[in-house]
Amino acid sequence: MAEEATNADQNEQGNEPHGENPPVDWEAKYRDAVSHSREWEKRAKDNKTAADELEKLKESQLSESEKAAKRIKELEAKNAAYEAERQRNEWKAQVSKETGVPADLLHGDSLESMTEYAKRLDQWAHPKPKGMPDQGRTPRNKPKGQETRDFANLMFSNN
Repeated sequence: MAEEATNADQNEQGNEPHGENPPVDWEAKYRDAVSHSREWEKRAKDNKTAADELEKLKESQLSESEKAAKRIKELEAKNAAYEAERQRNEWKAQVSKETGVPADLLHGDSLESMTEYAKRLDQWAHPKPKGMPDQGRTPRNKPKGQETRDFANLMFSNN
């Protein structure tokens, strides 16, 4: 009797494919992922709020001299950026005047790089002509159909 039960179990298992996974409930997985995402979004917003409050607290505890030093540092950084932009604009104007390339097409961080870029751009916009081969020489062969024209001239000439 035990053998019959074992054989029956083997027959049932033999009819089903081995290693088949049960179907996946994708909708449940999606809902789970969305809820997980919402949870982390809420945590991130809470952390942002806490970080903003901490920043305000730190700023309120700074002394007047520290606040002034921070402000000076920010202004110096802005000034350096403006100076760099002014220098680049001067270089663009100079290179544009020298090469004839419009200043708004130029870019680069140094005078040399802008000059090199302007030369390449000018060469692309105004390629040098390559000329024709054998320019200035007398042709070696007669033009096509010249024999026919010579024959027609000979036939109808008044000689």
